[in-house]
This record gives sequence, structure tokens and C-alpha cells, in this order.
Amino acid sequence: MKPHFSRLNILSIFVCLAGIIFLIYANGLNTPFQSDDERHIYGTYYIDNLSHYTNLSHLAYRHINLLSFALNYHWGQENPFGYHLFNIIIHIGSTFLVFFITRLTLAKGTSWGEDAALNIALTTTLLFGLHPIQTETVTYISGRPGGLAGFFYFLSLLLFILASLKDFTGKFLSFIIYLCSLISFFLAVLSKEIAITLPVMIFIYDLCFMQGQQWSPFRSRLKIYLTFPALAGAAFFLSPNVFTAIESLFQKINFTLGLVQLDLLKHPLKLFLFPINLNFEYDFLTQVSWGSLLASIAIVLTCVFLACKKFYIKSSILTFCILWFPLTIAPTNSFMPRTHLFSERNMYIPSFGLCLFFAVVLYLVGFKDKQEKHRPLWGALVLILICTTFSALVVKRNQVYASPSTLWADTFKKSPYKLSVGKTLSIHYLMAEDYANAIPPLQALLKINPNLYDVHQNLGIAHKSLGQYTEAEKNFKEAIRIKPTDPDSHFNLASLYGNLRKFIQASQQFDRADALYRIQGNSPAQQFYADKARAHNQAGIQLIQSQQFEPALIQFEKAVKQNPKSLEARFNLAKLLLELKDNTQQASIHLKAALKLNPTAQQAQVLTSLLQQVEQP
Repeated sequence: MKPHFSRLNILSIFVCLAGIIFLIYANGLNTPFQSDDERHIYGTYYIDNLSHYTNLSHLAYRHINLLSFALNYHWGQENPFGYHLFNIIIHIGSTFLVFFITRLTLAKGTSWGEDAALNIALTTTLLFGLHPIQTETVTYISGRPGGLAGFFYFLSLLLFILASLKDFTGKFLSFIIYLCSLISFFLAVLSKEIAITLPVMIFIYDLCFMQGQQWSPFRSRLKIYLTFPALAGAAFFLSPNVFTAIESLFQKINFTLGLVQLDLLKHPLKLFLFPINLNFEYDFLTQVSWGSLLASIAIVLTCVFLACKKFYIKSSILTFCILWFPLTIAPTNSFMPRTHLFSERNMYIPSFGLCLFFAVVLYLVGFKDKQEKHRPLWGALVLILICTTFSALVVKRNQVYASPSTLWADTFKKSPYKLSVGKTLSIHYLMAEDYANAIPPLQALLKINPNLYDVHQNLGIAHKSLGQYTEAEKNFKEAIRIKPTDPDSHFNLASLYGNLRKFIQASQQFDRADALYRIQGNSPAQQFYADKARAHNQAGIQLIQSQQFEPALIQFEKAVKQNPKSLEARFNLAKLLLELKDNTQQASIHLKAALKLNPTAQQAQVLTSLLQQVEQP
């Protein structure tokens, strides 16, 4: 007996789909803040003041995204669970919207029928909701802007479709739904600026599907189309410093980068088809590879030819799918410079067109037969296999986000020549005091570039913490050779000499570091001055042992000047002033000051005895 999707309970499908999506992302609910997450939480102004973001007079860049973070902070403070849960809910909502858009499009915009519409809609929804490339948008908290923009983007498109159906609404209700679509569009733009492509996609949707008696006349939609440029013009003339901003925008245009981005379009397509080796931060060359670029151009021209000459005549749905991907990804992969040439989170909206395309192809090849008597079983099995594989890959990918170290270790494994990745990984290892694991990526970075002073410095810190003092000394000295004006390198070497009980060398490095900190106007670590005073005092003791009394006196004076509350330095200085200079007056001053520093009973007895000797006539 042939199953009829039209008889399925849509609510049951949604409940099952929401449950599956929640389960495959559940192992990411308690992952900590990663990378830019802390910047969004701790660096967002007024995040603890929800009323600031509900006040329209404070409208700002990505305002809706900031509002969502403020809501999370209001409900759960700094607990990552709520932030992750919010991302998952947004993704589930977007997945439902994809279902309705696809179903309405196939049912009302083509002659394929309700059964095909439900079949393709369900397949598209499963591919979109379960595809592993969405993990960066969902599991990575800072991927939220793309997901939030996607939700309002799809909602706006769906509302526009509903308002354009003649048998669905009356004129007044149609106007209200158009208005809601416009509001949703602005919410999408205020979530992330990539949503600016929506008017173009709506117009293309109109050309591909809105023909026939069941759609309202084009002139009824013309007012909506004219609204977009009118609002853009108003924003243009009302925005302060708009001409300066436009001039700056044109100055940033890089045509060479545009060619590189055109060539890179093959990579997201490959990831969509084979979502393996997903990477948090890809390492692409910024130079044009002409052979690869020509191949990319040939692929693009072929797709344009098929979209315009073949598919549009036979199947407008395929034309729409082919145009959707390059147009929606253009804001993030174009002529404008970016920190990263490609990020998986930028695939959230563009992936819908690819999901719909392959759902249509799968239906034509695997489900639809000429006699319409039955759907081949293997088509369903292929879909089940794909969804099962996708789900497993999502669960596995979420495990990478378990900690900053695991995320960056995975990234460095896949981008081993990207210096920023290796540095970030090693810093997370150092922060976690996992010094043994910090050493390999640091050494790998020095193989790429042996003149990275900060890497030498961090490698020295790791070796020092593991008790490998000889290696640590080499690294700190190499850091100083590369950048002799860096005070931190001298400070680290001074601390190492202190551990090695080479206090004379330590005092010299502390003096050098102190001078450089003052020249640069920087404040050293809180422990710096206490360590410096201790080094000077111990250096003085070593100099006395080698009969170098004058240099020892200088070291004790530096120790007291650096830390006037050092009882030991006061005593050593007073004693040497008496023995070397017979300066009873200065010795008395330091002994009296030492007695005020809460000495032990035994120390007080020694200090008092010496003071009495000094003050005897």
C-alpha cells in the first residue's frame, strides 16, 4: 500500500524532528565559552541591563543579537547552558520554517502536487536540520548571529509567500502579513547584515514560482518591492557620516580577494557533499591560483547556463536552488576583506538552496517512478543512511567543543601552518597549566618561523614549569635576541635565574625589565617588584660571599628601595653599613624600620641587640 505523506500528522513530524535535533546537539549544551564567546558576554556593553536593548532609541549594529545575549545573561548569568539551549531552539525554529517554505513552494509554485511537495519538504528539512556544517552556528555560541539572522530571514520569506497567495488571505490580512514580513526582514538585518540579500531572493522567488491563478497579481507585490529601495534610501540619507562610510567601503574593495573568494566557492560545496574534516578556522592562500580559478569559473558558468537555459524552462525550482547559494553567500565571500576567508557559520542561510536542490534530485531519482505505483525502497534507505551519518557526525563534531584546548587542538591539526591557531592552542594549554601538551605546538610554530619571540617566550615558560631550566634559558635568551626591548622576556629570564639561584644575573635582568617597563609606560605583573627586591637581596648575599662588598651594598640598597617592608633586606643593609662604612646613623634608621615590620621574637632579639650596639656612646 502506498504511503501518503499528506495523511501524516505534521505536528508529530515536528515533534520527532525537534527531538532528533535536540538529541544530536545535547552533548554540546554544557560546553564552555569558546574563542569570541567571552567577548560577546563580557565585552558587550549593558549586557546586564535588559532595558537598554528593549529601548528602540538605543538601536545599534546587530542589535537583535545583542538583545538575545542580554536575555541569556538575564536568565542564566554566565552559565553556558542557556546560551547553547537558545541556539538549538533557534535552529529548530529555522528548520520548521524551511519545511513550510519548501512545502508551499512545491505545492503552489509547481505542478508537482501535494505528495511530492511533502516528500521534498521533509527531505529538505532533514538535510538542513541535521547537516554537520550547521554545528558551528548552533554549538558555537558566537555563531548565533548567523542562526538568528537565518530564522528571521526564513520567516520573512515564508510570510511573503503566504501574503502573496490569493486563496490564503484577504487584502487587509495580506497587508498585515506583508508588513510582518518586512519587520522580520529588519530583525534579520539587525541580527547579522548578511540578511541584506533577502529582497533579491524574494524577487527571484517571484520570477520562478509566483505565476498562475492562485497567486496575487504582480502589481499587488510591486509596492513591497518598491518599499525596499525606499527604506534603503531613507537609511542612506538619515545615517550620520554616510558618505564617509561609503568612501571607506569602496577603499576596502579588493578585486584580487574577490577572485580568491570565487575560487573558494568549491570548498563549501565540497563540505556540503562530504562534511568531513570540518574546521573551526581554515587556512587558505590569499593568492590567486589561476588553474583552480579557471576551473571554478567554468563550474559557475555551467551552473548559470543550466539555471537560465535548461532548468528554468523545465523546472524553475532547480533554477531557484542554483541561484540561492551564490547570492546568499556573497555578503561574506566577496571583494571585502575578512578576518577569515571562509567560516562554516556563514553557510547557514546558503545551505538551504543546496538542501532543496539535493532533495529535489533525490526525489526525482529515488522516490518518483513513472507509474506512480510505488516509491523505490532504496530511495528511503539512502535518505535514512544520510540522516544517520549526519547525526553521528554532528555528535562527534560537538565533542570537539568540549574545551578550548580540544577545539584548538583539532583546528591546529587541520590548519598546522596557521600561526594564529598554534599560538591560541598553546596559550590555552598554558592557561590550563598543561605544559607538556603546550610544547609540541610551540615547537611546530618555530619550525614555520624561528623568529617568533612570543613563541620562544611561551616555550620558555612551559619548559621552566616542567623543571627543564636549560631549555627554558635558551628560549628566554632567544626571545631577548629577537626583541631586546620586550620587558616580559627579561622578567621571565630573571625569574628563571632566581629559580637557579643565580641571583646576580637575576638582579641584572630585573633592572633591565624595570627600565623597559618604565620607558614603554607599561605596568608589570603584580609580583614583579616583590621578586625584584628578593633578587637584589639574594644577589647582595652572594656578593658578600665572594668578598664583593661595595656591589653587595648597592644590591641591598636596591632591595630596600624596591620593597621598604623587606625585613631581611633592612637587616642586611644595616649590618653591611656598619661593617663596611661604619655608618651608625643609617644603620640605626634601617634597624628601627625593621623592628616595625612585625619580626618574630628571635628576629626582634637580634635586631634589638644590634641596635643597642649601634647606639652605645
